[in-house]
Amino acid sequence: MPSSFTNTPLPTLQDRQQQLQTALDHCQPVLRAVCPNAHRRYRADAPPITGNQHQIREFSAIEKPVHAVFNEANHLNAERGLPLNWYRYVQPEGATYFYNPISRVVTPSNVVKQDILAFIQRSYDTLMELVKAKGRELPVTSETYLEAQCETELCECRYYFVSHSARVPFWAEDVSTEALGLEAVANPEHLKSMLLPEYWLHVEHFPMHNLLPLEAEEELIGVLAHGLVDDKTAPTSTTPYSAKEDKHFLEALRVMKKNMVTMQHDGYRLCTVARLWLMIARTRHVNAYGLQAPRLDRLQSIGSLEGQEISRILEYLSNTLLLGVPKATFKRLRSLWHGRIVYQRHWQALFEDIRREWIHSGVLALGIWIANVGLLYVTPARTVSRDLATISCGLSVTGVLLSSVLYKLHTEDQLSGAYAITEYLIRVESYDYGLQPLSVMLSLPYTFALWAIFTFSVALVVAMSQYLGSFSLTTFLVTMTCGGFPILFLFSATAFFSGQSGPIGVGAGGMRWIGRSIGNAVRQLVGRPINSNRF
Repeated sequence: MPSSFTNTPLPTLQDRQQQLQTALDHCQPVLRAVCPNAHRRYRADAPPITGNQHQIREFSAIEKPVHAVFNEANHLNAERGLPLNWYRYVQPEGATYFYNPISRVVTPSNVVKQDILAFIQRSYDTLMELVKAKGRELPVTSETYLEAQCETELCECRYYFVSHSARVPFWAEDVSTEALGLEAVANPEHLKSMLLPEYWLHVEHFPMHNLLPLEAEEELIGVLAHGLVDDKTAPTSTTPYSAKEDKHFLEALRVMKKNMVTMQHDGYRLCTVARLWLMIARTRHVNAYGLQAPRLDRLQSIGSLEGQEISRILEYLSNTLLLGVPKATFKRLRSLWHGRIVYQRHWQALFEDIRREWIHSGVLALGIWIANVGLLYVTPARTVSRDLATISCGLSVTGVLLSSVLYKLHTEDQLSGAYAITEYLIRVESYDYGLQPLSVMLSLPYTFALWAIFTFSVALVVAMSQYLGSFSLTTFLVTMTCGGFPILFLFSATAFFSGQSGPIGVGAGGMRWIGRSIGNAVRQLVGRPINSNRF
């Protein structure tokens, strides 16, 4: 039977390379304005290193590296296969790029290949014609970024300019922020605030041929020193780094500055300065630093939570069935998610506290389960105490399982960075109710452990009452010691500390009345004034 499909062999890697080379040789370059963050250095898989065996030329392995030579004759480049006036550099992370000091062009594209070099040259000529047609000249402190993109038969050249004096990227034509993948801006100052991180990102990616701006390093030291004090004295500071991180960064900068005091042309030092400035500039932009209405405190809202409501159903369940436990968690989540800005150190501290609470809840629930097994063993069948112990067993097992599952889903590796935390919060956030459902889910292990303790205590009271028989003073003291007093002191402690932020909160009317009564009695004993409006 004839097949309706032809047996066409798949194109080989050599065929694909030949197609791209043909496209590079014949296509007219299409210029595309991009931002420095459009570079896919961390988003593409590293290709495998392949090649054929060849003879190693004598002494070639001990010659001076190319990136260490800046003003030597161009024939050294020719010996290494580099085109005229082009130099090869290796960024501190290991990425290779090329720079032409004559045309001030930097590119990650491999200009050693003649077809790519010719395409970059044609793209540069086209770009300069565009600049000339606009009646403009490039500043002497600027450089041009070009990158050949030939994923299909249509080749394009991504470009942007950067000004080292103004510390901003710019373009040869009008381009919208939407086309660049950037947010809308309100005024020129806001635009410059948004473009400053893009400049430092470019410097971080291509630092080896540039001079270190000493004034930027000195200002960075002052910013980090102020951030160290600010983080220590203001818990809700908007500084991007913690005091401990600022101390480490300052020490690293001082060591670099001391060891390289006469070396302004040092790529490692410049890359370090640029990376630290990048995070500072991004944080300043989202907090409107230097603008008309800056965000001076992390708890200041910038309107991003407007429109979200609090579910009355979830609030009622939280205050009754869940014993008010999610309330404190929800308050802390909202305080950290103002403006949907993630400060990594604060969120990691929160998740660390929650993971520690899950461990304690799981261990507590496991202990209650063991105690319930013992109680089931000694109590007769078809009794109220046995039924309560069975319920407590189910609650404690559920608490253990929830603690284990949630801990597994919220490991430190999965929430290790600001981007990972942001993606997590966007994924779990409710459109209508924000992070309120998340606070309920995160509080379930602790809630089940509390209910397991409560039902076990009641089962123990009932079992002791049945065991001792008729009522007497001894029966009352024994049953209260075994189960009654733990329950009463649990809720009295809740009432006593109700004015402080904590994991426990009780909303059931009867239990609240008990806690209020005993809590007021304890307050009178310790001399703390009674606030009648608190309940």
